[in-house]
Amino acid sequence: MRFPPTPRVEPTATLHVLQEWEGYVVDISGDTLQARLVDVTAGSTHEEEEAVIPLVQFSARELAGVRVGSVFRWAIGYERSATGTRKPVSNIAFRDPPRMTERDFREGRRWARETLRAFKR
Repeated sequence: MRFPPTPRVEPTATLHVLQEWEGYVVDISGDTLQARLVDVTAGSTHEEEEAVIPLVQFSARELAGVRVGSVFRWAIGYERSATGTRKPVSNIAFRDPPRMTERDFREGRRWARETLRAFKR
């Protein structure tokens, strides 16, 4: 009986994060964006830092969706290749927030009316 050859699994690169933030864009001006950041690595729960990030960090596709208020995750660390080589890496990934529907707006207005009525009692 002959068995098929065992598939060879190629090792992949791994990312070792040293520092990570979550942030949002507060201003886009000229060739930079300004952001407020929460230090995820330190376990912070509120914004403590600001950053000015050059727009050249992003692809044209990413920039097309970046607006004031856009939320992103920023990780700095190193990538270890399959052969063991280390390379410094800075990676910023923007979130694609869910789109608001008309139903979401109706429910929000209903909630606001009910909340307002509760305060008027």
